[in-house]
Amino acid sequence: MKICPMCEKGTLKKGKVEEEMFGVSLGKYDAEVCDECGESFFGEAEMKKMEAKAKELGVWGLAKSIKVVKSGNSLSVRIPAKIAKFLDLKEGENVFLYPDGKNKIVVEVT
Repeated sequence: MKICPMCEKGTLKKGKVEEEMFGVSLGKYDAEVCDECGESFFGEAEMKKMEAKAKELGVWGLAKSIKVVKSGNSLSVRIPAKIAKFLDLKEGENVFLYPDGKNKIVVEVT
């Protein structure tokens, strides 16, 4: 019986866990799941399957670190081509931009 390394209270049980990346389902994978806190742990083989599925679906490597630049009196953030393609975002389209707390900006394609 393995004790959960996160909460140190629960025990790990075998199960299937639905994984997603950037809101896209990657499918269900074998994992050990804590019966107390719900944290899940995947083996190397399952991680490789998830990575392959993420690459197949085009969501692998979408996260990027971008610099904020000055443009007139405003600040600008460019949207990398890979993210624009994933969102099917075209020049001239409108987006809705709003803060989500003090550390997050949400951009919704309208």
